[in-house]
Amino acid sequence: MSSHSGRELTSDDVKWNVEYVRDPKVAAGALILQSNWFNAIDTPDKYTVVLGSEQPRPAVFDFFEFFDIVDKDTAASLTTLVGTGPFKFVEWNQGDHFLFRRNENYWQGGLPYLDEVRISIHADGQAMIVQMESGALDVADGPPLADFARLAADKTYRSLNLASGTTVIGVNTTRPPTDNKLVRQALNYALDRKRIVDSVYKNTGVAETLPWETNSLAFDAAKNNAYPYDLDKARGLLAQAGASNLEFDLVTTTGNQQTDQLAQLYQAALAQLGIKLNIQGYQTATYLDQINNHKYTGAYIGGIAYAAMEPVTRMANSRHLDPSGNSNTGFTSPQYVSLFNTASAEPDTAKRKALYAQVNDLLLEESFVMPIANAPARMLARATVHDIGLSQHGAFLFNTAWLEHS
Repeated sequence: MSSHSGRELTSDDVKWNVEYVRDPKVAAGALILQSNWFNAIDTPDKYTVVLGSEQPRPAVFDFFEFFDIVDKDTAASLTTLVGTGPFKFVEWNQGDHFLFRRNENYWQGGLPYLDEVRISIHADGQAMIVQMESGALDVADGPPLADFARLAADKTYRSLNLASGTTVIGVNTTRPPTDNKLVRQALNYALDRKRIVDSVYKNTGVAETLPWETNSLAFDAAKNNAYPYDLDKARGLLAQAGASNLEFDLVTTTGNQQTDQLAQLYQAALAQLGIKLNIQGYQTATYLDQINNHKYTGAYIGGIAYAAMEPVTRMANSRHLDPSGNSNTGFTSPQYVSLFNTASAEPDTAKRKALYAQVNDLLLEESFVMPIANAPARMLARATVHDIGLSQHGAFLFNTAWLEHS
């Protein structure tokens, strides 16, 4: 197998990648946790890698699913991306577009079918839909829900849904007032999840208090409504915490209609508790800087991916659930770390399920991240676009996609 540069991919490349993500300067997030599973990485020949671990690793195939191998000779470049995938990176015009072209040496013979993929960046969902309807776009990723529902009913288009994520509100546990657990629990009771699903997500999601799909080993139907909308309970917890006249921010990304509506509903609910919530919308780079570096005071709206995978994978790969203390919320505890580490190395399914029950109890008690609803990824494509694939880690794939000539 050769890379986009024409250089052959070898076992040395795989070993280098697994070790590369361990460097804190790379900021690989959860990949550090999984990479550190392997205390030995042997390459007996150029096509064989042997990973050694002192403990069982039930989520190892999740790691293989989302761990992308990059070319070690160009990995440090901010303008060049070299891998072995179906499309080769051509150019990146910041804020405008990415351009990829067919990899003639792709390891799956005959694929991909498309000669080129251009990804246009739209900060405004409505502007994206205007271009979609004018014929300038073949695919719209994450369109506004109202437009998604409208165009999905039109035979000119086809719709794709992928159960991939959970919408959450996270809070900064390193700063007052949300460093107080009772305040966080009150904020959890102030979320009207059913109304949000009905009015914001147009019934395309399911309200949930825990971040697991129904087929997850950690799913618990009895606990999934542990925080019903209850402003009286919220008031009681605020009084117990001695918290009054609270004011803090809710950090969001701009250009997302659903996020804006959710923020406004939550702002109105908290106002009934005497809490002034200031909605602060930022462009993506500034938003990530605010939450990743705990610069915000109060809360933020985010999303958790990797819905179809082992719960420890979802925990490790989420900037919201990461037990290491590097999460957007800043929360960690010895119990949380211990539960994560034990579940990550437990081969017995029943025992892992019992450990996840304890994780659920901790998530509900600490309320540092508050799931709202599962939020399927949505994509619109023109009816002439065929065979867009679905990955196990919540992404759409284009290696088998093709266009019908009109």
